Amino acid sequence: MGSVHPELREYRLKVFATMKADSAKTLQAHMPDREVSAILPRSVLLGEARTAPVSVMETVSPIISRMIEGRLVRVWQCKTKWLFSFRKGVRFLDAEDGGPRVAS
Repeated sequence: MGSVHPELREYRLKVFATMKADSAKTLQAHMPDREVSAILPRSVLLGEARTAPVSVMETVSPIISRMIEGRLVRVWQCKTKWLFSFRKGVRFLDAEDGGPRVAS
C-alpha cells in the first residue's frame, strides 16, 4: 500500500489512502467509518470525552501509519468511490515455534 493520511471532514475523522492497483493505476480510496471506529476506538483516544481538540490529529496520524505497516488491504468500488479495509483474521505467532500464542 502507498500512503495513508487522516483528514477532518465536517468535524469527523476520515482516513484516506493512495495505493497502486494491479494495473499500476494509482487509486485514492477511503476507509469506511465503521473500520475507522474499529481501529481507533473513541474510548482509547479520548476516554469519556465526546469531542476532541484538533491537536489529537498529531497523535492519530502516526498510529494509523504504524497500523498499516505490512498489512494487506481489500479494495473495492462502490458507485464512484473507492474504499479500503484491512484484511481480517490477524494471528499472533509465538516467535519460538511459530505456533499460535496462547494467552495465560
